[in-house]
Amino acid sequence: MPTVFVSHSAKGDPLATAVQQSLTQGLRARHYDVRIDTDALRPGQDWCPLLFHWLGECDAAVVLFNAKALESYWVRREVNILMWRRALNPSFRVVPVLVGQVSSKDVQDAGFSDVLPVECARIPATAPDRTAGDSAGWDWTGELDSLADVVLKEFADLPDDSEDSDDMRRWISRIAAFLRRAGDQQALKGAARMLGIDGEDLQHVESQVGSCEFLAHQMLGTADARLIGALVELAPHLGMDALEQLVTQVRPTWINAESARHLLPPAAPERRTIALNASYPETADSYVARAVCLRLDRYYMKAAGGIPLGEDAAQELTEQCMDAVRQLLNYRPGTPVSAFQPRPGGAWQYLTIAVQGVRPALVAHVVQELHAQFPWLLIVLLTGAAMPDEETLRSWCVDDLVVVTPYLDEHEEIEGDRLARDLSGIVGRLNGSRRL
Repeated sequence: MPTVFVSHSAKGDPLATAVQQSLTQGLRARHYDVRIDTDALRPGQDWCPLLFHWLGECDAAVVLFNAKALESYWVRREVNILMWRRALNPSFRVVPVLVGQVSSKDVQDAGFSDVLPVECARIPATAPDRTAGDSAGWDWTGELDSLADVVLKEFADLPDDSEDSDDMRRWISRIAAFLRRAGDQQALKGAARMLGIDGEDLQHVESQVGSCEFLAHQMLGTADARLIGALVELAPHLGMDALEQLVTQVRPTWINAESARHLLPPAAPERRTIALNASYPETADSYVARAVCLRLDRYYMKAAGGIPLGEDAAQELTEQCMDAVRQLLNYRPGTPVSAFQPRPGGAWQYLTIAVQGVRPALVAHVVQELHAQFPWLLIVLLTGAAMPDEETLRSWCVDDLVVVTPYLDEHEEIEGDRLARDLSGIVGRLNGSRRL
């Protein structure tokens, strides 16, 4: 959820107070986290570190310039920090709002001239002169309606992310950060059209604030070739490194998020085995990547070798799995199994084993052996296009087995894998046709 800092000096000014309250309500209705200095400062408290943190971490800011704000030491200090941030990062948005009778010349004469290059939103001065004492009982509806028209249109209406995890919010923020690198509003609109966004929804991509977050939400909700069109539209405005990283971020979107959560480990440390009706190890990787919202520091994954064909199938498959565990943990060849330890820091370790066509007794033997040696290992059994029947699952003798549902159908995995490969191939195709 992007944060918006509101700088103001509205106390004792009915119009400015009404504007500030209406703006706060409108931004929160559009799913922004609004930060206001009155929430941070208690009576008699000095300019506090929390306020400084908000100024340094907010994603955008609104400055209400009424007559009192022009004389406020605190507003001046806040504006100095906000405009310093904007000078360092032009994509940081500051929206100045002229309230009541305040003009651009008033702002300049008060020493806020560095704000003037930013287009100001004006709240028309239809209220009576408050200094004459005739503003009591005045209906502020016209001013507040104007506020909604001229200020809130600068903020995209974002989806409600209150149910999202912190990791999901960070994932959306990462994608939005790459989109901002494009630095071209027309490119963002072109990408939006490729995603199927049109009509009134396009206005959210034209907004000063939140447009990239809005588009990031749409990209994570798109699981087909429209993603390719959107990325190709953005490509001329991104360096190849940024494009490649953006591709990595959106590649697992074809995986159902609810199904992906089956691959997360339990809250308490205990062994876990997962049955996934998929044929490709890359599919299991995409499931985990989707489940952890592309937090690549949260997990490591490795696939064991093919179906054993020798006389001692159990020994052969066990050795394949042990060697895969060694590679998973990044040990050198020859490192004794007794020395194998999970990585420090709590990252999860996944081993994928293709068990389609493998005898149930052999599956049971290998899983039990792996759990005995490595109780912290998360085992993903790829069953192929179809999930085995209940009798076969029971014959694996895996008490902790988690079956991923809803099942993938064969067409879904094939097309999802092709989409992921096509996305990964975009950079190479562009490299072969032109240089950025």
